Amino acid sequence: MRSCVRWRAAVAALLVLAALACNQKKGAAGLVKSSPIGTFPKETAGLLVIEIKKVKKLGADLPWVQKIASLADSDGGPLKDMLQRFGKDTLSQIDRLSLAVVPASENRVGYGVLAEGSFDRAKMKEAIGGQDLLTLVEAPGKMDFSIALLPDGSLALGPREVLEVMRGNAAARGHGLDSNELLLKPLEKVRPEAQFWGTVDCRKLTELVRQSTESGNLGPLPLNSKAVQSLLSLAFRGTIGDSTEIDLMGQADGESSAKILADSARGLVALGRVGAGRDQAKEWLELLDGVRITQSGSDVSLRASIPSKTMQDFVGRMVQTEQVSPAPGVDPGGTPTLPGPGPATPPPATRPAPPGS
Repeated sequence: MRSCVRWRAAVAALLVLAALACNQKKGAAGLVKSSPIGTFPKETAGLLVIEIKKVKKLGADLPWVQKIASLADSDGGPLKDMLQRFGKDTLSQIDRLSLAVVPASENRVGYGVLAEGSFDRAKMKEAIGGQDLLTLVEAPGKMDFSIALLPDGSLALGPREVLEVMRGNAAARGHGLDSNELLLKPLEKVRPEAQFWGTVDCRKLTELVRQSTESGNLGPLPLNSKAVQSLLSLAFRGTIGDSTEIDLMGQADGESSAKILADSARGLVALGRVGAGRDQAKEWLELLDGVRITQSGSDVSLRASIPSKTMQDFVGRMVQTEQVSPAPGVDPGGTPTLPGPGPATPPPATRPAPPGS
């Protein structure tokens, strides 16, 4: 009798574990569901996550990583005003930084930024006037810039309408990005050791661009082309080491569409090799030599292996341009910067043309 009871208990326990396993998400999808990233709006069109804590560990071995990190707290750097408000030690406390592209009112492209880390919540709240949500910048005809503290102590930045949704999702999980299966499914393929990763709802992002731009296209890329329309979702991941490995994993609306996408990508790589200029030939060809494109069923994958020397040269040029670029007083679109304690930033120099233009 006792053995029968024990046998039934063991079977019941196995069934519970099996149910839990089925409900859990693999890879980065599980991280979205278990972290504040899942509080982004369910309607999110694109997500980029940078694992700051993992990237920091590489700084001593990779000079180009150190160069990028130096931009954050440099004079006129993108986080300068934030550091003045919250203190320089805040930067060292960030473990993960996420950016979501979301639909906003009036057919505009909205966004949300999430900073996770070991913050002092009381100190953060004091820095924004003792509130959990504060609008810092408002300009007629433009989206506001606000800041919010989430219940777990994470910091969210962006338009108030986006942050209010995030706060609501944080209070009742399962209604935000953590319930968007179209974006969670491709993230199951993303390994958790990646230093940066993300996903895109291609059709939703295409629609956002159409609504918010005069041409309805993304630069020279025609969004109404058959190849672009056939791409449903895209996941990506980047692993940094002796070389930077970047994987793109696309889901097309069928096998024939996937073949067209793969052939188009191979064609672009071939054109890139032919069109490489004399000055950029070596770096460019090294990058193209590391590109591999595969297709299976409706899945299309691209892997690019970027040598460390190529990354160092590229980042060096980027940093050189950034050092003489406009400080965050007013961006080209006319959006004022985040106000904070400290002297005003002096007028910036004119941004030079990018190298090779």
